Amino acid sequence: MERALPLLLSAAALLLCASSALATPQGVVQGGYDEATAKLEGGFKIMALKRVFSEDECYPGANEVAAALRQDLHTDVVVTPSLGALQGSNLINVIGDESTCDRLVLALRAGPKQRIFVLDSNYGPVYLAGGKGNTGESQAGASGPLRDLTSASKEFRMREPDGTSRLEVLCPDGSHPMGGGFLNATPLGTDGEGVYSHSYERLGAQGGFHDTATLIDPSQNADTTHRVVLQVVCAQGLVPTGSPHATTYVHRHETASVTAHCPHGTQIFSGGFQRTNFTTPGVKRYGGHVYGGNYITESRAVGTNAWRVSGAATGENGGELTAIAYCGEDRSLPVKTVSTTVAVGEKQAASATTPRCPRDRVLISGGFSFGGSHDALFANGYFTRAGTWAATGYGWFGEAELTAYGYCALARDTLDRSGFPNEPPPPAESDDSAPKVLYVGLGALVLILAGLFFRWRQVVRGRRAQRE
Repeated sequence: MERALPLLLSAAALLLCASSALATPQGVVQGGYDEATAKLEGGFKIMALKRVFSEDECYPGANEVAAALRQDLHTDVVVTPSLGALQGSNLINVIGDESTCDRLVLALRAGPKQRIFVLDSNYGPVYLAGGKGNTGESQAGASGPLRDLTSASKEFRMREPDGTSRLEVLCPDGSHPMGGGFLNATPLGTDGEGVYSHSYERLGAQGGFHDTATLIDPSQNADTTHRVVLQVVCAQGLVPTGSPHATTYVHRHETASVTAHCPHGTQIFSGGFQRTNFTTPGVKRYGGHVYGGNYITESRAVGTNAWRVSGAATGENGGELTAIAYCGEDRSLPVKTVSTTVAVGEKQAASATTPRCPRDRVLISGGFSFGGSHDALFANGYFTRAGTWAATGYGWFGEAELTAYGYCALARDTLDRSGFPNEPPPPAESDDSAPKVLYVGLGALVLILAGLFFRWRQVVRGRRAQRE
């Protein structure tokens, strides 16, 4: 346990900052922000940490889960076989028949109506058992065609190496989040020092965008304050009728992908990811341990009704990875995709910027992919003043190709982008161009010298002829 303490503290900070949602059954109403939800999420955070540091990378058995939660939460916890056999009021129940190596299910009854709150690590946000219906946003009467686009941005500062912060930016009143952006306003260091994302998702109930960010710093010196900007593009009308989550586990030294699929009859308009947990790669901690963790390598739409995320693990630890799809029914859908690919050099940063959306369409969200490579870290994904989407990667472990994806919905473009950053400069030409320029220059110099030499010989011969 002593060897795990430094990363336990870092991971605990991450889990306290991040939403505990992993995936919601289709049509189930979420539990909201209340004491029952907080109690279940607190229990999940504890057990998620234990899984990361376990030898077999599994959740403990139901009885062990109950014992650990009793000790750490200082409350009564029981094991029960199913939701139908739930015990007590405000009492955490570990659902034994549903909990496995890769799945943890906690539940409790609470409130005047004794409703059943459930947290299932295979699904996501705490939800109400039997609470069928559309999402809370849809129930709030926000349906209608996509219109009246607006935006908001907010700046944050981070300084502590491997520290994590929960960053949020909220939409103007009456509008709903479409997609969000994240930008290192302080440029990445040449060694990759900068702020990177652990999670990247919209906030439906609060109406905004959220990022759990961590400061990656190979020097571990805390000598630079990093500024980061969070963006959200908002609108009237289009809200998710479903936000399915899908979760996998990225095991130590491995890669993994997972896809969240939209409910039948709905189409994707945005997406995100949760649960990565990496610290600065390669940094030795107490006892010489290099903890690492899992990091994102892809987050993008697949077709018109799914969102896929991919990740890899570095160092001694893995972690959970969740894909989130935001799906709706609206005449502005399906989105059309614009994209651009650039090369990312080893130990270098590079940015890809999409073209503008086709006429009569507007950019509402974005994504990225390293094309199956796990050699780079995702640093930025943001909306630009030119109406494009830009993504930045850093080749921490080697070279990679980075593709930026922008998603364009059918709507009148009313978005004021004057507060957005400019597009990043185009990528520098490859290193091969320098020798080519040099060779051309040397060739021209040789020709000039040769011309001067022959001219000199002609002059000399002429003078000799005159003397003779």
